[in-house]
Amino acid sequence: MSREHPYLSLVIPAYNEEKRIGKTLEGMLEFIGTKSFPTEILVVDDGSTDRTVEVVNSFSNGKIPLRLISYEKNRGKGYAIKTGMLAARGEYALFADADMSTPIEMFDRFEPYMKEGVEVIIGTRKTAGAYVGKHQALYRENMGKVFTWLSNRLLGLDTTDFTCGFKCFHRRTIEPVFGSQRISGWGYDTEIIFIARHKGFRIQEVPVSWYNDEATRVKRWKNVFTCLLELYQIRNNNRKGLYG
Repeated sequence: MSREHPYLSLVIPAYNEEKRIGKTLEGMLEFIGTKSFPTEILVVDDGSTDRTVEVVNSFSNGKIPLRLISYEKNRGKGYAIKTGMLAARGEYALFADADMSTPIEMFDRFEPYMKEGVEVIIGTRKTAGAYVGKHQALYRENMGKVFTWLSNRLLGLDTTDFTCGFKCFHRRTIEPVFGSQRISGWGYDTEIIFIARHKGFRIQEVPVSWYNDEATRVKRWKNVFTCLLELYQIRNNNRKGLYG
């Protein structure tokens, strides 16, 4: 392993995150400092119109393993994650939300499974051992439960938590999964898990801690009909053989 070929890539999608991305990067850099293996941070700026790019660039001093991918038009979180994961150079690549609702220290819970060679490791807030430090509003939690039920029902999956933004993939899965990803909106979480399962990769859910950030702009409940349409899109894509 080397700086050019790190063990871990940390991928952060960011859209207008000037107020939070600095603190997130500081936390990640502090975390990296506790590890003996080489790590890179890859921020994907999803067409921000604020100072996100400027803040990220302020951390680029040549000594920090930080890369920035930026494009002008906002394309959606799913597109940003796909872009970052395909550009990642690590043996494993983990994507995490810019607000660090799941603390980066939760990666330590993933490491034992990585050493076992598990190919896809995803955080869950909904099994024994998970901790939700600050809950969402009740209606949002219930909408999440409905979405999880529908995803499993419509796609034949058995996942407890699709939308926790803390997921880790082995290098050999990245091109098959993210190269096949077609959804740029909020259904991307379900799509990549479906593709990974479809292609026979081993998936392990791991309980994590999670804290709701009231400042987040994610209003998934407002996009409920779009999410439902995307679930049917996944099923139709599979029927057409678009996932290989």
